[in-house]
Amino acid sequence: MESSVKLTFYGGLNKVGGNKVLLEDYAFNVKIFIDFGINSTEFSQTRSNTSKLTEVKQLTESHVLPREEDVPIQNLYSKNFIYDHTKLRYREKVDECENKTDPPSDLDGILISHPHRDHYQGLSFINRNIPIYAGVVTKRIIKALSLCSPPKFENFLHGLKWIRYRTGNMINIKGLEIYPVHVDHSIPAAYGFIICTSAGIIVYSGDFRMHGPLRLMTMDFIRKVKEISENKEELVKILICEGTHINKGVIESERMVKQHLSKLFNYMLFDYVLVHYDRVDWDRFRTYINIAKKYNWKFIITEKDAYFYNRLNKKAIYDTMKDPNIEINKDILILSHDEAKLPWKKGLYDLLERDDMKQRRITLEDLKNLEGKFFLYFASNWDYNKIKNFLPTHLRGIFICSNIDPYAEDYRFYKNKISNELLERGIPSYRIHSSGHAKVHDLIRYINEIKPEKLIPIHTNFPELFRKLFRTEKMEIILPTREVPVNIGG
Repeated sequence: MESSVKLTFYGGLNKVGGNKVLLEDYAFNVKIFIDFGINSTEFSQTRSNTSKLTEVKQLTESHVLPREEDVPIQNLYSKNFIYDHTKLRYREKVDECENKTDPPSDLDGILISHPHRDHYQGLSFINRNIPIYAGVVTKRIIKALSLCSPPKFENFLHGLKWIRYRTGNMINIKGLEIYPVHVDHSIPAAYGFIICTSAGIIVYSGDFRMHGPLRLMTMDFIRKVKEISENKEELVKILICEGTHINKGVIESERMVKQHLSKLFNYMLFDYVLVHYDRVDWDRFRTYINIAKKYNWKFIITEKDAYFYNRLNKKAIYDTMKDPNIEINKDILILSHDEAKLPWKKGLYDLLERDDMKQRRITLEDLKNLEGKFFLYFASNWDYNKIKNFLPTHLRGIFICSNIDPYAEDYRFYKNKISNELLERGIPSYRIHSSGHAKVHDLIRYINEIKPEKLIPIHTNFPELFRKLFRTEKMEIILPTREVPVNIGG
């Protein structure tokens, strides 16, 4: 019997990040991508090997993105919305796009599981006629990150056709039913997908964990999988499961991060803390703000951080996104360290001109002369390079690296470089962290709860380990080859 469904993997195999999974269902005449990310290491290597990165062809030739001739889709990439930032300013490119349209495409949509760049960054190059399905807050975070990031080739989302969803919605694409359900991750608005294909139920885990403050959301996802499986009276045919930490286990949680910080602060002998974590890790932001409140410390963020967090506060429906609140929390100071007049700054400056906000603005010179006690947060190497020469030398400081999983070699180099440089300045380092990804025991539990007939590991450097861990189970472990279809019969 000829297969009715095919899965083809164009990214995320044998490595962490860059998921791009093409699902074709011939019975419904549907083609969709599940995530369309870019692997950060591959992208960095391509950029370092290219004098000027401004063409999609440069990314497809280095296999950062799939070549159009290797994808059974007409007009996958945009013809009119590719941004060469070396020739035009952002606003000039937007004006140039006015009244332009891309040619028709037969891709029916792209599902975005969550707003980490390694799952969505390829959208900058997509044909603008292709619908992009994203969670309500997922889209909000992607847009906020885009607006406060440099206007470059890989960051041009103008003209995309967004269709938003929430948990509880059912996406129907030409009869193909897709159920997005929230999961816990190190970023808000993370989802897994339950896809009812003509060949059976396919589950896509997305990135998830079972040890975070919202771990019950992951259990919601598992319950929904079981409910749909029971209603349709069929087992899960395929589980596409992330396995970032299938090779190692650490017992950790965001609660333990709080406990470790509290222990440090019970005998705090330092005047300030320089802290680094991912800007989009809202749970980590809340943890540090609460510690600052508890011990009456100030918490310093940059203007870009203030803009990003304030945008999320403004339209927040859930309490988890309303707190910390940039406008209300008077312990949050806002550091101006960049004089560039960028479009995203206008709304922020209107906010900062309010009488109750003016006193919370500081400059680099203010930072240099601050008295303790304060946290100084930075999200990027660029921020660090701006502030490092203004750290107060009359105070004793420490560096806490609290970033999400350092699985990329370039990240480890970056973190070690900062730690070594700060050590030379007399600033020792701590590591206080909780992962955004499920550990070995939770991955096994998750897979055993879903009970798929077949398992496909993705987003992992150790796919072969799945075969060894589940060698006594009845399920088949499939390790696909990049760009080679996996046929799924009914």
